Amino acid sequence: MVFSAILVALIATLSTWWFSHTITRTWLYPLWSGFLVGLVMGRPLEGMMIAAAINLPYVGFITAGGSMPGNPMFAGPVGTALALVSGMNIHTATTVGVILGSVAILSWNAYMTTNALWVHVADKYAAQGNLKMVRVMNYVPSFFVSFILNGVPAFLVVMYGQNFGTWLQSFPQSIINAFGVVGALIPALGIGMLLNYLGKKKLIAFFFAGFFLTIYLKLDTMAIAVIAAIFGTVVYFFNNKNISGGEKVKEAI
Repeated sequence: MVFSAILVALIATLSTWWFSHTITRTWLYPLWSGFLVGLVMGRPLEGMMIAAAINLPYVGFITAGGSMPGNPMFAGPVGTALALVSGMNIHTATTVGVILGSVAILSWNAYMTTNALWVHVADKYAAQGNLKMVRVMNYVPSFFVSFILNGVPAFLVVMYGQNFGTWLQSFPQSIINAFGVVGALIPALGIGMLLNYLGKKKLIAFFFAGFFLTIYLKLDTMAIAVIAAIFGTVVYFFNNKNISGGEKVKEAI
């Protein structure tokens, strides 16, 4: 259990640490970090299902100028870990995950504010021509700040979160039912945000195509994803061909 808790803490740390986002932006989304949590806890399928449910409210997520309506980088790994150790169902896990993400905006602000200190230290080393220490100030302190704000809570959740489910069950049944209802409704918010992108003349047809494939042809998500990838590839190369053809016409003129 201790080893799993350490690995979960490391995943939660990397999900916020800026350097991991330069490698892949998937760390931003609970679907990835939550899956890794399930993997190291020996329950990858359950972890992915819970992480996917937590990810839905954030599917249309945008960080404009660093301002965030929630903190999916905390909600993903910590919410998934809490659900796995306490035995919460998916709907309740979604609600708890979103609540954690909302509260963890404070930890995100603390992370960004604290990291601003290392910039000034790096400036001093830059003035001295010490580029090695400039790099150190960019990478090392921000990792440990993320570890304290995200990794430590994740570690504690894995070690002591098993009683959370029992504590939650002590609530009145009406409150538990409310958690389930809210957990079922919250993903609609993320889907609604996503529809803001799809509600364009060039894209809305693909939305209705996916709806038709799901409802009438009864295809599962993987089959639709493969079909979407094929259509996306065809559209991409077709558009590039048209652009290339147009450029050749302009050159000929």
